[in-house]
Amino acid sequence: MKRFFRGLLCGIVLTVLVAGIGLYGFFNFTAQNDVQTKIFAPVLSPEVHPGLEALSAGFERSFEEVMPGIYLATGYGLANVVVIDAPDGLVMVDTLEGIEAAEGLLPEIRALRKQTGKDVTDIIYTHNHGDHVFGSGVFTSDQQTPVRIWAHENTANRVHDVVGVLRPILFLRSMRQFGSFLSEEDLINVGIGPFLLVNENSRVYFKEPTQIIEDKVVHLQIAGENLVIRQAEGETPDQLMLYLTDRDVLLPADNYYHAFPNLYAIRGTPYRDVLAWVDSIDGMIGLNASAMIPQHSQPVFGAAAIKTQLTDYRDAIQFVHDQTVRGINKGLMPNDIAGGLKLPPHLAAAPYLQEFYGRVDWASRAIFSGYLGWFSGDPKDLLPLSSKREAALMIELAGGREQLKQRIAEAMQRDEPQWALVLATHLRTSGDPDAAEMQALALIALGEREISATGRNYFLTSAAEARGFVIPQPKTWLTPQESLVGIPIHSYLELLQVSLKAEEVLDIEVAYCFNFSEPAEQYTMRIRRGVAVLQSGLAADCIGTLNAPTATFKAIAAKAINPAMALASGALTIEGGVTRFVKFMVNFEKRP
Repeated sequence: MKRFFRGLLCGIVLTVLVAGIGLYGFFNFTAQNDVQTKIFAPVLSPEVHPGLEALSAGFERSFEEVMPGIYLATGYGLANVVVIDAPDGLVMVDTLEGIEAAEGLLPEIRALRKQTGKDVTDIIYTHNHGDHVFGSGVFTSDQQTPVRIWAHENTANRVHDVVGVLRPILFLRSMRQFGSFLSEEDLINVGIGPFLLVNENSRVYFKEPTQIIEDKVVHLQIAGENLVIRQAEGETPDQLMLYLTDRDVLLPADNYYHAFPNLYAIRGTPYRDVLAWVDSIDGMIGLNASAMIPQHSQPVFGAAAIKTQLTDYRDAIQFVHDQTVRGINKGLMPNDIAGGLKLPPHLAAAPYLQEFYGRVDWASRAIFSGYLGWFSGDPKDLLPLSSKREAALMIELAGGREQLKQRIAEAMQRDEPQWALVLATHLRTSGDPDAAEMQALALIALGEREISATGRNYFLTSAAEARGFVIPQPKTWLTPQESLVGIPIHSYLELLQVSLKAEEVLDIEVAYCFNFSEPAEQYTMRIRRGVAVLQSGLAADCIGTLNAPTATFKAIAAKAINPAMALASGALTIEGGVTRFVKFMVNFEKRP
């Protein structure tokens, strides 16, 4: 009988929740394809903002000793890697965005190991962003010497969070922001680096931290190198600023780079506390360092130059904050505040405050939302029309679809692509077959004039999508399974909760048990009239139980193991019958 049920399960689609390295949904195992040639989004935009194009010269690939005993790798990925030749070993600060980027740098690290006679003994994560942490396993697995990994107390949890419930939309929006599927002709740079080396074939190799920074300020000797590590909230809450005391060198992490700061990232981020960011920069200014090596952009030398640039940087941030709050208190709407906000001339002219990455208006809107939330204060926004209803009314107002198309063409002729995009989006919402191309042309026009690399990349990738390009999902099975070890098993089940088809279970109450081993963890997922509730332990009223080692479940989730094979081998078992399991799981949406 067991063989019969196992055979039955092998013949059906096993709807197992997927978390993998962040992709979530229900698992539909098919034979996985090998790595394929990268797919490009066809746009071919002929024009580029001249300032953005000139910026690329600073992102050329290099690995050089920028000052005695300190090496800087630029151009291997989005972020820089700093390597310190410390008395007792090599200390790496950050590790790039994945295996491919890290493997590009690995020959230089090997050569430096040979040159100095030292292995990498320590890695320091400045914060949780993927372009700083997802290549670490490449460097730790290339040598016999064990590597200590230092990080803020919240970094690992934030890495796990970022590959959690919002991973599908964050992946899509990140690919747009960084232009990862644009051709070499269309992708100029990403504002603070040449590119983000991530696509559907990319692999990550995150090593969990072993040394945790819990205190606000710590004085340490790492591999014989004296340094101060300070928690410095800014672009993320878990930023670590490093100061090499014997060398008088400041590593500001992502709290400074040669562009207006990304006080809001258009890929989507929680509110970034801009006043905390200002305080962190004030702390850096107080060090009066003679050299500053950012994790993006080129080093700055000379105490006077560093003080000037950091002072201007923090003043620009505070200016946007203060003037946004000033507008808020006048009762102005967020778009009106953002649209009228300009940096003072002395800041706007600074080459290190150009809007190549962040933008003043985006920052202002984020600050408004951070203080007051989504509601603008205008009562018309309390009960907004649906997109479809608003589109229908806009077409009616224009006198019909053909008349609206004429208005779109006129907007483009007047060089108002933003208004053309608004109208074309209404037209496309209505289902008009001509709207997508009109939308694409407006998006391309906006991208061509955009100084922010992230804005340009988002516009152009969106234009390709309007023309039918589909951003491919990452192939999670290509990633080493060791990268999944640190993700808590309950995180996989939490993804079920936000996938519940609530409208179909408003009258249903049912529970299913999940029994994991190695280590032992037990959970009950309870559907209760439109809500999926995750509870610890195995409830007595579960209609069935899935049993599996945590490593097996995670490997299945990442599509690295065929669930039918796991069932046949006994690594995965289901109590209560396959039919009940499938009946329970169909209450949740499948995800790609």
